[in-house]
Amino acid sequence: MKRSTASAAMLGLPIAAAGLFTAVALLSPSAPGASAAPATPPEQEVEQGSEQAGVDEPVDGRRLFETQCSSCHGLDARGVDDRGPTLEPEGGASTDFVLRTGRMPLAAPGIQARRGPVRYDEAEIVALVEYVASIGSGPDVPEVDIAGADVSNGGELYRLNCAACHVSSGAGAPIGGGRSAPNLQLATSTEIAEAILVGPGSLPVFGEFDDDEIADVAAYIEVALQDAETTSASRFGGAGPVAEGLAAWILALLPLVALTRWIGQAKDGRDHPLEPDGDVDDDAQLDDLAHPIDDDEEEMAPS
Repeated sequence: MKRSTASAAMLGLPIAAAGLFTAVALLSPSAPGASAAPATPPEQEVEQGSEQAGVDEPVDGRRLFETQCSSCHGLDARGVDDRGPTLEPEGGASTDFVLRTGRMPLAAPGIQARRGPVRYDEAEIVALVEYVASIGSGPDVPEVDIAGADVSNGGELYRLNCAACHVSSGAGAPIGGGRSAPNLQLATSTEIAEAILVGPGSLPVFGEFDDDEIADVAAYIEVALQDAETTSASRFGGAGPVAEGLAAWILALLPLVALTRWIGQAKDGRDHPLEPDGDVDDDAQLDDLAHPIDDDEEEMAPS
């Protein structure tokens, strides 16, 4: 019995030694499968892989145009009837303007494009602008530097060419036909220059403006209108000529109504006869009301 127990112990010793060796090998830093640095979580690996893929893979402007814009402008960018116009006369400036202000893509054809949320990221906007610029003949995205611009000259140009629609505060106003000139408080200098060059919507193209004059207008809008918050409630701006005119009429009518009521009130000595002591003669007034006598009848009465 003792001999069998010793034999079993001798047989189990190599197995225990092999298990101990395996455990030490797995836990050792020098093992082929081990690493001294902590392992990266799977979620972080996925995120890093996505970021790396976004950096390494440029956006294909043509493919993006075909999937996002061709339903209205056509695969050849020559427009689709009752949906969207041709982009042949357009260029980088007009494309950059409508994308960065959220005017495109348009919710439905035929409505006025208005500023809204931007639908594309920077890489997609750059790719679409480059693609449309390669097939269109319009101007490229302008470079505007307002550091040395003449704000005074920009104000004069603005009042002569822009204030009729955008009003003096830059708040915009209805211009007829169900359309309106937009508010300029959120427009960047580049967007202002692009609008002057391409004339989006109902805005005419100001082709006579040179680069310096465009910079002057952009500087005036930023310095004199945006920085001064001309459309804020404290400046009584932004309501537009219709609302402002109505408010002016109301403010003017109130004192006129008060003056009219004051003039129309009965005055002692003019509308009521006075007794010798200066009091109103109520009996004489009542007698006049009860027996009115015409001046002509009084003259014709026999003496």
